[in-house]
Amino acid sequence: MRYHPVAAEVGALVAARDPERLATVLTETARLRALLPGGPIEARGREDVADRFHGFFAGFDTVELMEAAGEAVADRLLIHYRLHVARGTTRWVRTQTAICKTVDGLLAVIDLLCSGFREVLDEHAAA
Repeated sequence: MRYHPVAAEVGALVAARDPERLATVLTETARLRALLPGGPIEARGREDVADRFHGFFAGFDTVELMEAAGEAVADRLLIHYRLHVARGTTRWVRTQTAICKTVDGLLAVIDLLCSGFREVLDEHAAA
């Protein structure tokens, strides 16, 4: 994978934790299916999907996009990003990888796999 403008935009919008801005890259009927460490979730509709992404990171002091990459896979778009997250002095790293269907440049279907929050105990482990 390499730099992809849509992957970079989606990663930045997720890190920004602003559901209204994230909603601008989703179709009205967007669908999210995500496999999270706590189990699978599903959301339907632009606002519900944007709110779910916001909820992933709402309780943290900072969320920083560290890298984003993507590539076309036939008629789908592969998006991957890594985020550094902090609450107080505790830090975590989290990755999310999604296979997406796009319609008119907007995300219509998002099938996402999440690493969960992995606590950073060693500065080199986060890199």
